[in-house]
Amino acid sequence: MRQKLSVLRACRQVLRPGGRLAFLSIQPSPGLAPDERRKANKLGPTAVAVPTSYPSLLVTAGFDDAVATDVTAEYRATQQRWIDATERQRPGIVAAIGEPEYADRVLRRRGTLDAIDAGLLARFLYTARR
Repeated sequence: MRQKLSVLRACRQVLRPGGRLAFLSIQPSPGLAPDERRKANKLGPTAVAVPTSYPSLLVTAGFDDAVATDVTAEYRATQQRWIDATERQRPGIVAAIGEPEYADRVLRRRGTLDAIDAGLLARFLYTARR
């Protein structure tokens, strides 16, 4: 959490007054029970586990007008397209990175897709003003 807060504070420093910040985050879906949240943390990218909310981090970093927009549906569609394209390009990708790495990447993407479908992971666009 400290590292994320440090990054947000640094972003605020480089913005002029009234400047806006925008970023995307993959995170556990809001309102999960503790056991579901732990599962979401395991299934999502390594940066998914945040002990507090991004809006509260933005406020702590000194930002105003923090807005969260759920873009999970768009993210799910992107994940599916990535899997489809990866499977179409399998021979070339395997030649470049090897079968074990290819299989691991596809497995992780499928796990993320399954977690989205199970309501465990969500993607949000956050915007805030200095």
